[in-house]
Amino acid sequence: MKRSTDWTREEFVTDNEGMVENYMDDIEQYKDRLRIALNSAKICIFEVDLLRQLYTFFENAEDIFGVSGDSILKDVQSYSTLDPEAYRLAVSKYFSHPDDSAVIEAAFAQILRGEPATYEARMKAGGSAFIWCRISVTPIIEEGKPVRMVGVITDITDLKEKTESLRRAVNLDSFTGLYNKDHTIALINNILDMGTQVKHALVILDIDNFKKINDTYGHDQGDKIIKALSQKLKNTFRKTDIVGRFGGDEFIVFIQNIEDDQWLRDKLHHLIHFEAGTFTCTSSMGVSGFPLDAANFEMLFKKADIALYHAKSVKEKAMFFSDLDRNEKKDSLR
Repeated sequence: MKRSTDWTREEFVTDNEGMVENYMDDIEQYKDRLRIALNSAKICIFEVDLLRQLYTFFENAEDIFGVSGDSILKDVQSYSTLDPEAYRLAVSKYFSHPDDSAVIEAAFAQILRGEPATYEARMKAGGSAFIWCRISVTPIIEEGKPVRMVGVITDITDLKEKTESLRRAVNLDSFTGLYNKDHTIALINNILDMGTQVKHALVILDIDNFKKINDTYGHDQGDKIIKALSQKLKNTFRKTDIVGRFGGDEFIVFIQNIEDDQWLRDKLHHLIHFEAGTFTCTSSMGVSGFPLDAANFEMLFKKADIALYHAKSVKEKAMFFSDLDRNEKKDSLR
């Protein structure tokens, strides 16, 4: 074996060139493997120079956003001249869904404190479509301050869709898309457990003569009527109200924060008649109030059911438990 002093200059240079070439080949192979791994996992990596407000690296963006990393770097480069607040707004508008701004702001504040942050948000790159992502960011600290951040973006759209499908299967009535019985009760109990004295109302509603409709016109027509009423309930009440199907033609509505009793009566009046194709149908309702009539779900349900019974017997259509006279209430609760 040659000693180092025995090497000629040409041999030394040639041998080192070979070593460098092998080293570069190894790096390219490593980069190829990394790209394959990133592609398979639907992951991209980015780096931001926090002091210069400049994205310096964006790898594998095309497989997630359909836009190349170079294109993203070019798009956001001009933002670096903005003041910090304007910079954050511009970057947020470029990448993020407006409904997720609070989540992103909280994560960014955490990073500026020198703490790693992981959050989920809808992201895009410029004009691309929004996708659900999990973003994990680690700040690089120098002299006690974050100077750069390195992040990993993972496409979790498929996971979100599967989770949502599972949630719907667990919480929703598969036929109408309304909350199912168990979830309806759980949501109502959550509100009642808050212990506030705000006025709420529980409504039990069913379709008049539904068995006769099924027997006369068939279950297909009955199904159309149930779906028509379900849609009308969705359209009538607010997003904060709870609308559920208890089974068959029985529905429950929990209406929150009632400031005007007449407003509630008007809402219910619109539900008495509804259209289902060529059919005009009617419904009957029983209503109990919180905290006037009861303070827990079981008693609210019982009293609304009593009011529904009286509504059907006197053909009143919408009956409030509080409107029953004292003897009717006493007899019914025995």
